[in-house]
Order: sequence, then C-alpha cells, then structure tokens
Amino acid sequence: MAFPATDLPRHVEVLLHETSEALEVWEGSREEHEFVPADYVLVYDALCELRKHMPQQPRFMEWGSGLGLVAMLASSLGWQAEGVEILPELVEESRYYAGIFDLPIRVHQGSFFKEDANVIEHLEELCGKSDLFYVYPWPDQEIEIFDLFDRLARPGALLLTYFGLEDLRVFRKEA
Repeated sequence: MAFPATDLPRHVEVLLHETSEALEVWEGSREEHEFVPADYVLVYDALCELRKHMPQQPRFMEWGSGLGLVAMLASSLGWQAEGVEILPELVEESRYYAGIFDLPIRVHQGSFFKEDANVIEHLEELCGKSDLFYVYPWPDQEIEIFDLFDRLARPGALLLTYFGLEDLRVFRKEA
C-alpha cells in the first residue's frame, strides 16, 4: 500500500515540535535506554490513510510506545489509542505530553512479551479489541512481534511496522 505525503495539520506540527527536544534527549541516551524514534511524519501519513478504512471508532495499540507520539497521532485522528511501554520514565513523559495536548491516550507501564516478568495485566483483553497495532521492533524481536500479533490480534486487525528509514509495512491478520 502506498501512503501519500500529507501536509501536516498545525496541531501535529506543534506536537512534533514540542516533543522534539525530549526525543533528542532520549535518543542521545541510548547507552542507558533502548529508545530510537521513528519518522513520525511518515507514520502520520500512514495513519491518515489507514484511518479511511477503519470502523467509526477504531482502537489503536502501540507496542513499545516510548514518548507515546504514535498513539497521540492516532488519537488526534479519532482512534481510541493506547500504548505499552516498559520504561516508567517514558510512560510518565508520554502521559505528560498527552495531557498538554489534551489527547486521551492510555499508556500502560510494562512489557507486552508474556515471558517478561513485568508483562502488563489484561494484555490479551487490551489487544483483542484493537483494530490497528503499531510497533518499531528491534531486529532481534521481529519474529516475536509477528508471533505476538498472530496470538493476540483479532481476525482482520492490522499491524503497522516501522523497520527504519522509509520502511513502513502493513500486515493483516487473516481469519
């Protein structure tokens, strides 16, 4: 699926501008934390296109939500957006920015991998309601991500994956 380039609405420009300093701080501290930002303009363009093909009140789940920017972008487009993030500091910052921009996202602190000790409660229930999942997987986690999607997503749900520079892919779970 080709995603057209979109002129960003002013509220998205402001959101990306206001969070850019926090992104730079987190990206600069990679030795301490596993955080790499995506191309949020590319992801926003994809969300705009996918939104056209969704039900009236679609549900969105971001795995490894970081600052929660993708969940906030989805929320700004009318998705009921949630995220899962393992680092408590990023959960706090994502909630802070969501509050500033009055975007009703929910961010759960914990892991989305069931074998981790700190897996979030009710993961299956949360994911089973989602129409679209987004993840920027680490290279060694790609197979686990697809297995997780296959196990937790309902039939017809979509998985939007960011694999790096201009590499964004959409997968659909079959019945």
